[in-house]
Amino acid sequence: MKGMRQAIGMLLLVMCMNALAVPATAQVEVVPVEPKPQPKPFDLKFGYGYQANTDLKKSSGDFHRNAWMGNLDAQINFSENFKLGNYLRYEHHNFNFSNSSPFQWGNVHRFLYAPVFQWSADERWTIMGAPVLQWFGESGAKLSDSFTGGGLVGFNYKASPTLSLGLLIGAMSQIEDKAILAPIPQVQWQFIENWTLRTGLTQLGPLIGLGGEVGWKLAKTVELAAGLQYQRRRFRIDKGNAVGEETLAPVFGKVTWWMFPQGSLELFASVATNGNLRLENKNGNKITDKDYDNTAYFGGQLHFIF
Repeated sequence: MKGMRQAIGMLLLVMCMNALAVPATAQVEVVPVEPKPQPKPFDLKFGYGYQANTDLKKSSGDFHRNAWMGNLDAQINFSENFKLGNYLRYEHHNFNFSNSSPFQWGNVHRFLYAPVFQWSADERWTIMGAPVLQWFGESGAKLSDSFTGGGLVGFNYKASPTLSLGLLIGAMSQIEDKAILAPIPQVQWQFIENWTLRTGLTQLGPLIGLGGEVGWKLAKTVELAAGLQYQRRRFRIDKGNAVGEETLAPVFGKVTWWMFPQGSLELFASVATNGNLRLENKNGNKITDKDYDNTAYFGGQLHFIF
């Protein structure tokens, strides 16, 4: 069971990298708009999410969480077919636990950098690869013990104007856990007019998860979507150089509005299900883990291309 949980978590980490590897034109085509957004050197996102207060099961204590995200993809074009995307991402997770909770970490930070190389073989095929470097830890945590790294290779194939298929093979180290190699497929399919299925990677406010969603184009610049995703975060803790982990599965609905061709606003509301917190010692051995009650999770994201 633990091995399966770790494998799913690795899928999430590598799927996060899939967002890095998609050309700018694909990043802005979630909602077809008129006029159509044009690719630009910079792709910028800001997100916020609030997870409402919830009780820990079979234990005293409760908590709530705020999350913020800033995401920049700065693209350099060496030629028409060869590009480098410099992907930088920052996440801030602010946990607020009651005094009776067995978990007491506070502000957790994630910094990620990946230079993504993209080569377009033709109009259908794009080949990509990237090294990945990540720091994930609580304020005050030992810097050298909070790093993970790895890399990925993959491709994207545009089978038709309404169907694209992708596959990544990623390898990532984990904090006090074994590195994992994982293949991750991704599909974007407009199966009927105004309806699109997306599986693999889904964006929900400030965070990326593994799952799927179905979007409905309500208007030229508005899409409604609903889906399910899996999230996992594993990080270094300041006290005792321990390790913390959170997993959850939000069931969500969201609306995306392209305010103008190069800028959009996304709002979402969800129920965070199957939530679990885990605490391990500095060597990765379990101290305790607790499920928590289903709770509301909501927020939004701003997206600009310039």
